[in-house]
Amino acid sequence: MKSIFIAAGVLVGLSACSPSAQSGAHPELLALVPDADRAEIAAADQHVLVVRHALKISPDCNGMDCPLSADGERMVERLAELVGSTPFDRAYSSAACRTRLTAAASGTAVIAHQAVDGYAVGCTESETVTRVRADAYAEVDAGDAVWTLVGEHSNTSCLWMSAYAGADAAQNAGCDSEGRLPEDAYGDIYWLYRTGEDWSLTVLPGAFSLDD
Repeated sequence: MKSIFIAAGVLVGLSACSPSAQSGAHPELLALVPDADRAEIAAADQHVLVVRHALKISPDCNGMDCPLSADGERMVERLAELVGSTPFDRAYSSAACRTRLTAAASGTAVIAHQAVDGYAVGCTESETVTRVRADAYAEVDAGDAVWTLVGEHSNTSCLWMSAYAGADAAQNAGCDSEGRLPEDAYGDIYWLYRTGEDWSLTVLPGAFSLDD
């Protein structure tokens, strides 16, 4: 069964399977969990947090080497504060600079895959990326990482949501009929979590957006 829940706060799951999932490992996240939801999320076996890259230097900058703006860098700092002092088990991103810089908030080395299958261009002109998104999916499916952070784009974030929670859940989370997030959807966390064989999706609006 697939499900979706829209929340204003950040939710966190706990598991005894990994050091990063032990109680208190992510206190900044745990402090924001509503009491009413804590038991359900705590029972989850695996967590994949998908985030669209933070704000880039210019709206019309779409190259693979496009950097984050100063506000985008502040957003990454806020995301890192939510992650806390214990790194996530694994981090993935598309091969673009802006998604890698965002996923670096995980506190662990970011593993890059092609932004679009067959397009091997990386963050720099000299880089070739051979991994594809399906490789990341396969590693998530193996279940050996309890906490994973994924940095993606407006459209590829929706690919993750659809792949795990289903197309209807992705659409309810804000993905349009073409599988793309709204143009102004920055700072949200799309929290995929697995209980047994079932994946669910929780949307955390504005979790690391700038509010000042």
